[in-house]
Amino acid sequence: MRGARASVLLAAILSLAASARAQEVITDPAPKPAAPAPKPAAPAPKPAAPAPKAAPVPKPAAAAPVPAKPAAPKKKGKAPKRPAASLPPGTPAPTPNEAARRRIAATGGAAVEKKDPELEALKAADRVLFPKPLPGSAPGFSWDLPKPAAAPGPRVHASGVPPAVAEDPGLDDSAGTGSDAEWIRSLNMPDLPVRLESRVIRYLKFYRDNPKGKAIARVWAKKSGRYVAFLKAELTRAGLPSDLVWLSLIESGHNPTIVSPAGAAGLWQFMPEAGRLYGLNVDRWVDERYDPKRATDAAVLYLSDLYRRFGSWELAMAAYNMGYGGLSKAIRKFNTNDYWELCRYEAGIPWETTLYVPKIFAVALVMANKKAFGLADLAVDPAESFDTVIAKAGLPLEKIAEVAQVPTSTLEALNPHLLLGRVPPSAGKGAQRATVRVPAGKAQAVTAGLAQLPEVEPEVEPVVVRLGDDPAKIASQRGIDRTALAKLNKLRDDESLDAGTVLLVPKRAAAAAPAGASAGEVVVISPREFRYADKKRVFYRVQGGDTLERIARVFTVSQSEVLAWNVLDPGARLVSGMVLTLWVQPRADLSGARVLDEREVKVLVAGTPDFFEHFEGLNGKKRITVEAKTGDTLASLGRRYGMSVGWMERINRRSRQKKLEPGDKLVVYVAAGSASAKAAPAPAPAEAELPAATEPTPGGAPSAEPGPPEPAAEG
Repeated sequence: MRGARASVLLAAILSLAASARAQEVITDPAPKPAAPAPKPAAPAPKPAAPAPKAAPVPKPAAAAPVPAKPAAPKKKGKAPKRPAASLPPGTPAPTPNEAARRRIAATGGAAVEKKDPELEALKAADRVLFPKPLPGSAPGFSWDLPKPAAAPGPRVHASGVPPAVAEDPGLDDSAGTGSDAEWIRSLNMPDLPVRLESRVIRYLKFYRDNPKGKAIARVWAKKSGRYVAFLKAELTRAGLPSDLVWLSLIESGHNPTIVSPAGAAGLWQFMPEAGRLYGLNVDRWVDERYDPKRATDAAVLYLSDLYRRFGSWELAMAAYNMGYGGLSKAIRKFNTNDYWELCRYEAGIPWETTLYVPKIFAVALVMANKKAFGLADLAVDPAESFDTVIAKAGLPLEKIAEVAQVPTSTLEALNPHLLLGRVPPSAGKGAQRATVRVPAGKAQAVTAGLAQLPEVEPEVEPVVVRLGDDPAKIASQRGIDRTALAKLNKLRDDESLDAGTVLLVPKRAAAAAPAGASAGEVVVISPREFRYADKKRVFYRVQGGDTLERIARVFTVSQSEVLAWNVLDPGARLVSGMVLTLWVQPRADLSGARVLDEREVKVLVAGTPDFFEHFEGLNGKKRITVEAKTGDTLASLGRRYGMSVGWMERINRRSRQKKLEPGDKLVVYVAAGSASAKAAPAPAPAEAELPAATEPTPGGAPSAEPGPPEPAAEG
């Protein structure tokens, strides 16, 4: 009986929470500045199937007997203060050192996130307009719109008449006012196939009636003058609906310099690799995702590809948000290619994508009906206008600004894709050139002025970074200070350089570069032996951020070969300072990597006497062997030769707890030149400790040449 009452009480609490939540949405769609109510300790479980339509306030479950008196509603108290785990009140919590985290993880820096205030305000409104419903509740607005027919025919999208609206398990559309339906039917339709689903209508009401919604709409309508005409012209020229321009607005707020937390950037929010895939240059000097023209060219291609794949603009826009792979998987899973149907299934598509298409449709309707939303008298920003000129590669923007007689900041605003304040340098032969935007009407004067300029910077020249290079090595090679190199190229302290990156270096130091590896450089290889009659062996020292895939690509070998040649774990990361053995074609082009030639290094086989002699010699030690006598232990032998018991365990690969037998041979490291060092040399490692001498050659037959001879014991 007590368990039944508890279940009834829990159902009543959930009902009250649901009704309060629905009330909050109805009375004030925008979030209030007051402190929110405390969240429950654990979220309510999601229903296994879409919940049926319920009354505005659901009743408790009828499975258990109802008590005589209903539980009185409790007053909502203040949110409890969250106690600090270890810090006293008022002490600011420490923040992680992101640069240190990148160094530990051996990854480079990422673009700094830049947010758009209107997009952030809309995200906050989403959480109030579309709260995820509790089980058994159906919060939301109601609308007097026609229900779908039993057997709906083909929809007409551009007639101005809203199509039939299907029921949405997350919304209550059972009742509404005739004036709302009449107002909605009076709206002009954009050239997208808008379907007036409940979520679209809720956004329309938000932009029409809510103060925050009105403010967002006014800002966007004002900003639309800057790019919309140009973007619509590009979309129309490509044969796409011109109102896809509002997808760009929802992505970026038409802020060309915006960067998402994940690293997507620009008007169309391309990720770096996706941008490169669609022809955008993305490197440390230039990032064309920030260039409205070039990014729009890429977006046109991408949206065209998505539409060809799915055949529906709703699905194409959804794929733009969640990725075409995830959307294809959802379509196959639920066996429907109707976007609105996928929105209704539990775990059908991401919640963000469920709201994404309605957001675009709603903004398209708002901008097509400015008078209905109180925007008709709003003065819009002037359209972006500029001239283009041809400038020499590597020319600083400040010099172009001097010729144009404008502040450098003006050129930076017109060329947000030029990341480091100059035309990207080029390592190609001849006078490389690139286009730069200047204020409208300045092209002729700037072109004439640039023609009078001397060489771009006669004291500097470009160099191409090779795989294995880092700023310190390049500075040392060129005989310049690293700080000067960093200042000239605006290098970050923790920045790693990709192979192929172009840097500028002083010409006067260019001849100071020492070629090849440093004298006496040591390379350690695996005891496994490989020989190829038609290949040569080279070595590459791993740098921070290197990956197996990139190294294999540069040296035109397979990843499996690199793993076999170097006894690597395919699941582990490469550690900076490791030297990899690589077998390449004799005439392979290795100009893109800093290679250690076999003739310029000292090669040591790991675990051999020469190996130990070299590395222990660096520490002033010599490796010798001793015989245990009756009563000896690892600890006593270690004390005799000045070694800790931990080192004795580590060197001899045996526990200190294991009893020593008289005559057992043990290895110790002693100071070079001491009496002990002259008395007894150490033997070579036992045969069982080393792998087989010869391994099959990857991708071919084992070499007929035998492996290295078995190391003999010293002395």
